Amino acid sequence: MKQSDADDRPNLNTGQEWSEMDLFDLANCVRLNNPIEEIADFLCRSRREVREKLAGLEASGELARRIEEAAANAQPE
Repeated sequence: MKQSDADDRPNLNTGQEWSEMDLFDLANCVRLNNPIEEIADFLCRSRREVREKLAGLEASGELARRIEEAAANAQPE
């Protein structure tokens, strides 16, 4: 399978609206330095969709705020 095929492979939530919980989970996964492949699988979305959402959040300045929020609400390990 080519990389572009893997990036575009649809998953359960691909194409669905991003909920606040999805965005919280996305930011928390980024905070934990999870790879894109794991984040996409966890959120049931395509890799491309996750990359595009991260790029949009970063461009708007919202990603940093969401990561801070995820860190503040993280459960102790």
